[in-house]
Amino acid sequence: MSQEFAPRPNFPDVYEASLVPAIFERYARDLVERARPIGASHRILDLGCGTGIIARVLHECLGGAASIVGVDVNPAMIQKARSIAPELDFREGNAMALPFADASFDLVLCQEMLQFVSDRTVALGEVRRVLSPGGRFIVSTWRPRSEQPLHDALGRVAERHLGRSNDKRWSLDGAALGRSLTEAGFLHVQVETVSLLEHFHELSTRMNALAANFDLSGLSEAEKERRLAAIEAESADVLARFAIDGGFGAPTTANVATAIAPP
Repeated sequence: MSQEFAPRPNFPDVYEASLVPAIFERYARDLVERARPIGASHRILDLGCGTGIIARVLHECLGGAASIVGVDVNPAMIQKARSIAPELDFREGNAMALPFADASFDLVLCQEMLQFVSDRTVALGEVRRVLSPGGRFIVSTWRPRSEQPLHDALGRVAERHLGRSNDKRWSLDGAALGRSLTEAGFLHVQVETVSLLEHFHELSTRMNALAANFDLSGLSEAEKERRLAAIEAESADVLARFAIDGGFGAPTTANVATAIAPP
């Protein structure tokens, strides 16, 4: 993701400084509200925790009463999460082989991670395994990019310069999400659409383009840099069209599914 001609972007820092306040804290608070009531004895897993925003919101709302664990496959994200909230329990782990005993949790929350796992069936089986009988699973995934005005506009710019993307962010819509949960054996599956306003004060359009998983293997480092710089320059006009309140943003929409582990 780095170029010889540009500073290496630190993804956990960019994620925490830009994406968490603009996007993920807003949606995390919505997920936590949907998870209520949460008791002091609840054991909660923040699955695919990133820099730990769901775990931090839970800790804030519950006053440290519940047991909260965050897990993520990316060691750099876990390191960042620990640096922000050292009082919380963050662990490195793969969603397809969770490092927890059976029935370890009463509630699992998962924000915008499930669409990235290589084997969704295995990952959902692991969620079932670590949930206690009757435990709850609340998971969110984005709806199609065409329903995200700012991201669609930025995506079109990137595609003009880099070709077709393989962007996993928008790859698990509501019907497929609900079907996956049902096929994994979860009960009482319900899927809703949530729309919130994203509001950025800063956004790395270079990082956003790289997150779309373009195949850049055939490009030299110089050519990569030339195209990414062109994306940054052209994206400035896009951001200007979405200017709001000293920054820029637009509504986004996500699927939020709730499901129950079988008794």
